Amino acid sequence: MKIKLTLAVFSLLFLTACQKPLDEQDLIYIGSWSSRKHYIEIGANGYGFYQRRNRPGVECNVKIKDKKIVFKWDSGREAFCIDTPPSVELSTGIIFMELDGRDFYKH
Repeated sequence: MKIKLTLAVFSLLFLTACQKPLDEQDLIYIGSWSSRKHYIEIGANGYGFYQRRNRPGVECNVKIKDKKIVFKWDSGREAFCIDTPPSVELSTGIIFMELDGRDFYKH
């Protein structure tokens, strides 16, 4: 029990120690977004959450650089090319962005 608690504390410290806040120009990406295949969360402090539909999600670090959004966790990573930054669909008022050719809508 004590070993599990120690491992959990170290994992939490490692995850939060590697987080870097997003740059000011990238704050428009903050929030929860979903497409048909993915659900993602982006926090101002560099926290991220990545989930492919019908699979378990993972808490991770997120970085936005060179027109890419990169989610990194202990055993993997997922990167998306930013095709269209967040904008408002005028007819509906819905906020969306396009990543890797897929529409992501903000919750």
